[in-house]
Amino acid sequence: MPNATAPETIVRAACPHDCPDTCALLVTVRNGVAVSVRGDPEHPTTHGALCTKVSRYTERTYHPDRLLHPLKRSGPKGSGQFVQVGWDEALDDIAARLRTIAARDPQAIVPYSYAGTMGLVQSESVAARFFHQLGASRLDRTICSAAGGAGLGTVLGGKVGMDVEQFEHSRLILIWGSNSITS
Repeated sequence: MPNATAPETIVRAACPHDCPDTCALLVTVRNGVAVSVRGDPEHPTTHGALCTKVSRYTERTYHPDRLLHPLKRSGPKGSGQFVQVGWDEALDDIAARLRTIAARDPQAIVPYSYAGTMGLVQSESVAARFFHQLGASRLDRTICSAAGGAGLGTVLGGKVGMDVEQFEHSRLILIWGSNSITS
């Protein structure tokens, strides 16, 4: 970790994750390294609250087990044997494999893009264009999000929820299948 006596800077940022709040973040930076992340109390919706995932960004970012370089399997599948390779080699290998599959049957490529970072900041436009160019399957690209959206549409008539600033005027809020106090 950086020197604790170095001057600190607060940098404003936005969360890239998949909820609609696009939470405002205040990142404390010391010697060019983020040392803490907290919610911005001026955010109109969250008023500084953050989910556990985002409030622990620095722990995830600087975790000693975090992968920082591409790894290529060097032993049998499942053996846990890998060697570090360069980015060019890794990307060339992936591109060659995708080209081979796309030449044989592009519909065999089923994009999966839901990994917790499909929010308003990151969106899916680049990934959608990439897989469209390959001719990949146009099936829904998630395991659970599509089912949730279909259920929401059936029950409420659409995926768009109410304006969160109107929650305070509700006489009853029913939360089903979520622990909103902790997540």
